[in-house]
Amino acid sequence: MNPQPKIKTDRDPSYIAWIRKQPCVKCYRKAQAHHQGGQGRKGTSGKVSDYFALPLCFVCHDEHDHVGTKTFWRCYDVKQLIIDHLARYIKEHG
Repeated sequence: MNPQPKIKTDRDPSYIAWIRKQPCVKCYRKAQAHHQGGQGRKGTSGKVSDYFALPLCFVCHDEHDHVGTKTFWRCYDVKQLIIDHLARYIKEHG
């Protein structure tokens, strides 16, 4: 039996540094980078691409952990927030 190949996740330290400078996407307080998801990424030890990170403050991060990823994604349109942040980053950094 062949073992499953390891899936390489995207790591971008400059993007994470930029995310850390952004305000929380929900309440606009000082935030940290929080990786969203792991949805559909079985076998990767829960590691997701840095491009799935959003700025969340401690309070909103706790809410995320309390309600769960799927509910949080539904309530706050996380897919669109990720797209918007990536677009802003690309516009600012070419």
